[in-house]
Amino acid sequence: MAPSQDGGARPGAGRKPGGPFGEPTQQIRVPLSQVETVVTYLDAFRQDTVVEHPQPVAIAPDLNLVTFISRVPAGFPSPAADYEGTLNLWAEMVIPGHEASTFILRVAGWSMHGAGIFDGDRVVVDQALNPVKGDVVVAIVNNDLTIKTLGEIDGKPALIAENPHFKPITFKDDESEQLIVWGVVTHCLRSFHRGRRR
Repeated sequence: MAPSQDGGARPGAGRKPGGPFGEPTQQIRVPLSQVETVVTYLDAFRQDTVVEHPQPVAIAPDLNLVTFISRVPAGFPSPAADYEGTLNLWAEMVIPGHEASTFILRVAGWSMHGAGIFDGDRVVVDQALNPVKGDVVVAIVNNDLTIKTLGEIDGKPALIAENPHFKPITFKDDESEQLIVWGVVTHCLRSFHRGRRR
């Protein structure tokens, strides 16, 4: 009787070490009731970041808020002792002369969480600024707007995600693939009040 050809070690068989990331893996245990939640979260975490519906910034030059010298850990600021003045939010977010080129865009996705930009945030984008390496920019990729950090790989411009699940976006030397920067991100707006999250 011929020996069985089934079973036993075979060269190249089995799961490849490190998977798609090429690094060691670790097994974790998840309660059965939470498996779907964890998988859904991980799927969302791997979604690329895009921006939706650019909206021009409405002119509101007199939008002033009271500011205090005291920092939050020191307790509630004393209006009598620590009053500093007012802060013009318009002047803080919009560069004078750039009003017509400044827009607010809503973010969808998690590829920029390392830069502090999360799903559902709004960002202020200035189209009049000249982008430089290290800026967070909105760029046109495959006819969609996406947010990435402007970087460089092998001496060529690249768009770098701030999430290890995403590879950098590089561009060819020919005209078939050109990096088009739509604008430079200057501020990120996030609401911590549930009634204002939309």
